[in-house]
Amino acid sequence: MPAYMFYTALPQIVARIAHPNTDVFKMLSVIIVKVVSAHPQQALWSLLAVCSSNQQDRKTRGAQILQNLRATSNKKSDAGSIDIKAMIKTGEKLCDQLLLACNSGDFSGNRTIWASLAKDLGFSSKGCLPNPLAVPVERVLTATLPTLTDNIRAHKAFSRDIVTIESFLDEVMVLSSLQKPRKLTALGSDGKTYGLMCKPKDDLRKDQRLMEFNSMINRSLKWDAESSRRQLYIKTYAVTPLNEECGLIEWVDGLKTLRDILLALYKAQGIGVDYKQIEIWCDEAIKSEDRLPFFTNKVLSLFPPIFHRWFVQQFPEPSTWFVARLRYTRSCAVMSMVGTILGLGDRHGENILFEEGNGGTFHVDFNCLFDKGKTFAKPERVPFRLTHNMIDAMGIYGYEGPFRKSSELTLKLLRQHQETLMTILESFVYDPTLDLLKKVEKKKREGPFNVPQTAQGVLDSIQRKVKGLLPGESVPLGVEGQVDELIKQATNQTYLAGMYIGWCSFF
Repeated sequence: MPAYMFYTALPQIVARIAHPNTDVFKMLSVIIVKVVSAHPQQALWSLLAVCSSNQQDRKTRGAQILQNLRATSNKKSDAGSIDIKAMIKTGEKLCDQLLLACNSGDFSGNRTIWASLAKDLGFSSKGCLPNPLAVPVERVLTATLPTLTDNIRAHKAFSRDIVTIESFLDEVMVLSSLQKPRKLTALGSDGKTYGLMCKPKDDLRKDQRLMEFNSMINRSLKWDAESSRRQLYIKTYAVTPLNEECGLIEWVDGLKTLRDILLALYKAQGIGVDYKQIEIWCDEAIKSEDRLPFFTNKVLSLFPPIFHRWFVQQFPEPSTWFVARLRYTRSCAVMSMVGTILGLGDRHGENILFEEGNGGTFHVDFNCLFDKGKTFAKPERVPFRLTHNMIDAMGIYGYEGPFRKSSELTLKLLRQHQETLMTILESFVYDPTLDLLKKVEKKKREGPFNVPQTAQGVLDSIQRKVKGLLPGESVPLGVEGQVDELIKQATNQTYLAGMYIGWCSFF
């Protein structure tokens, strides 16, 4: 098999390098060396992350493979003759400096500030810049697969003009959120700048796997005539772990969070947010059915649906407004269905963003997977975010128009491709490096929602959802019936009133 075919699954292969069976490790080592030798500028990122691992067995195995790679120095690759030995040396130095930039600096306060990459974060370009590694963005790191008519062996998965890292700008934006992620700007060999978010204290390997999964969904959506005609897809981006606790995320320009959009719109109307009072009313609303008006009448009346105004302001020309609204509705539907199947939670206003250029929906932060949201102190009972503002922006039909149709198409495709889907998820769930279930206490998982406690339990739960089986039911729903049930759950006012205050179910 050509090396680029293994490249598409390289993070999953690298995840297994600490396998206890020596023969298995030898085979994995051969595959990894083959891939990195053929595509060193792209593939070396995955291997260097292992060599910076906090787990000694993984670090040792990674060093062994690097040693094997050094022996292949000066072999031919897609980019021509490359000195792999020199690339490993500069690559290791660059990763060390990026990890330093990720963890250095003492930044307090809740405002975005600017810092110096060299002075404040201790980054030194000596010996690591310019660097032959590819700029870690999706466009550069993604392999193009051959078509049915292409010669598989002669196919070139990457362009010969690979964009590499020339330098980093000294100006760094330190974001205000809890972990203080930093936006670095890399200057590519093509003369363009590339934004990279350096994220500390967060295991980005889950995000990386989910991007792989979403790419598979996108291929399925593209191949299907109905979904392709509607241009259904999930917006993806490059995620490059540096070790188990830090990594790089491709910075996508032109995005705005739902929270920022709505706060600005409400502020323009003179509407403020009293979170303490709202929380008191919401707690009162969930005590009994006759108290639900505390949420529906008191809370929601304070925040009339207003999201549609952002589309009018952002896209003043009627035809672009219509296209953007349609793009929003369809992209929202696709991610709602995929998120439901994966048990994706924590969809608050900071984790859902919108593209200012075309209105598309963009999701970030995939830590809350496999129904983990149901284990929170205030369990998440809604399958996805479909609040009154989200519905308002969909137009006069609300969720009865393109949202419902796009949801049905997506769910139908997930059912058609469930075998491929489950294969990818199996490698994801059983990945020994991720510990997806470990962080949630067993006691919490044994709560009223029967959240899966094992990897097999997670897979069984996902398979039931794909087949249309509701909890406790043995007769599956059709696609239309399942979408209808999910919409009912997502718009259930009692469920929304019971969400934790930071989720802002009133937005």
